[in-house]
Amino acid sequence: MKRFKMISVISLMFLAFLACQKYDISTTVDETLLSQQVTIAEETLADIDILVDEALNLNFGLLKSVTTESSVYLSDCPVVTVDKTSSPQVMTIDFGTSCTGRDGKVRSGKIIVTSTAFNVFPSVRSKSFENFFVDGKKIEGSVTKTISTDQVNNIRTANTKENITITFPDAEGTAKRVANMTRQYQRNTLENPADNQVVSWGTVEFTKVSGVTVSKAISDKTPLVFKASCHHIVSGIVSFSNSNDRKWSIDYGNGECDNKAMLTSGDKTKEIKIR
Repeated sequence: MKRFKMISVISLMFLAFLACQKYDISTTVDETLLSQQVTIAEETLADIDILVDEALNLNFGLLKSVTTESSVYLSDCPVVTVDKTSSPQVMTIDFGTSCTGRDGKVRSGKIIVTSTAFNVFPSVRSKSFENFFVDGKKIEGSVTKTISTDQVNNIRTANTKENITITFPDAEGTAKRVANMTRQYQRNTLENPADNQVVSWGTVEFTKVSGVTVSKAISDKTPLVFKASCHHIVSGIVSFSNSNDRKWSIDYGNGECDNKAMLTSGDKTKEIKIR
């Protein structure tokens, strides 16, 4: 009988160990998938920001050196219309049913941008979307910015509020992003749009496809840096937490243009790739 009890105790301990291991593995997988979704959302919105800037530069002559041929995003297929006499001013970028950009991404639908003044700062600017898709992801919602500019250093700074829904393709589901961010748009070389980058910090509430909401925080000491040249976040650290008080972080590296990041959860760190 004692031997039977001992075997039972050992069995229960082993099962508990396996359950623990399963939990650790599943949560690591969950954090990886979530980190990928969050990064895709961040990079998609940075892409849209720079694309809209290119359209504004082309139509308002803010940078006379910029042409469709020198653009990083805009090809010849989107139809851009601007109403400069309305209040607020309105710019519509219509990608039609399918438009492949210079970045190789396929877009459709419309981006609608309004502003108190597109070429005067400070100003307030808003973006909305009409049946807009990029590489199969549907983007809905709104982005509102209050923009100031530092002309000496070619930097614009925007206090940004986002309420965005992203529907992923292939039945992956829908995620929601509510953000309060500061974004700096840096033109390092005026003649080279590919040299532009977006630097961001602030807070995000991200409700992932499974319906669970996590909080994301980026310090201004380690902001996210997105490079137009490779369409990726290349540096910066994001801290995550969820309602179960589970915490982890993502480190995007030291500036190299790749799709790699390091995920740290507890005392474990591993490399992940952004799809």
